[in-house]
Amino acid sequence: MVSSAANPQEPLADLSDNGLVEQARQGNGAAFELIVRRHNQALFRAARGVLDDENQAQDAVQEAYLNAFKRLDSYQGRASLKTWLTRIVVNRSIDIKRREGPLISLDDKVALLHSKQAEEGGMASYIADKHTPEIAANQQEMKHLLEAAITCLPEIYRSVFMLRAVEGLSVTDSAFCLDISEVLVKKRLSRARDLLRRDLIQRMEVQASDAFEFAGKRCDAVTSHVMAELARRGMIKPG
Repeated sequence: MVSSAANPQEPLADLSDNGLVEQARQGNGAAFELIVRRHNQALFRAARGVLDDENQAQDAVQEAYLNAFKRLDSYQGRASLKTWLTRIVVNRSIDIKRREGPLISLDDKVALLHSKQAEEGGMASYIADKHTPEIAANQQEMKHLLEAAITCLPEIYRSVFMLRAVEGLSVTDSAFCLDISEVLVKKRLSRARDLLRRDLIQRMEVQASDAFEFAGKRCDAVTSHVMAELARRGMIKPG
């Protein structure tokens, strides 16, 4: 069970996630906002692991927060709040993906990826070779390179890679979020690394923590949307 760690005199920003949950259950709007801002980037990365489109990923994050907050009383703390929210956003992203229509088979996606690499002499290697001097001098260029390479992965591999290598979730938490076995998490992560070229992987593991930033206008937009919806639904006490 989640126990309240909240002290009435303690600033909300100093509270643990569990403390913020207790405050949010009491309708504290600032607690809801802190939860959103604290986990926006992790949830966006998880959504992008499933969805190819950034705007769809943002929609999935917003909907996941609202779904989670609507049933906040069901959160028992058996998993961390981050893990619990991540599983919700992954499921929401999968629902959005299914709405798009027939999915391309995994074999087709792998074949497509390999054909592109063959035609271009290996897309990731080509990009890395062409831009290596700039990569060494320009961190922003490196981030774009990483995002492009990760995006090329089939989603079942990309989703695992995003949670494990980019966001740093454990094997256990990744398996919980994706509703697959820990053995499958390990196999898919290994396959993802095989699909990404060796020369790019070395750079990726150094820079991955800075990839797929979720801040500024996007962070504010999600936060504003969620807070407005919570107010409209009467889930926040008037200030």
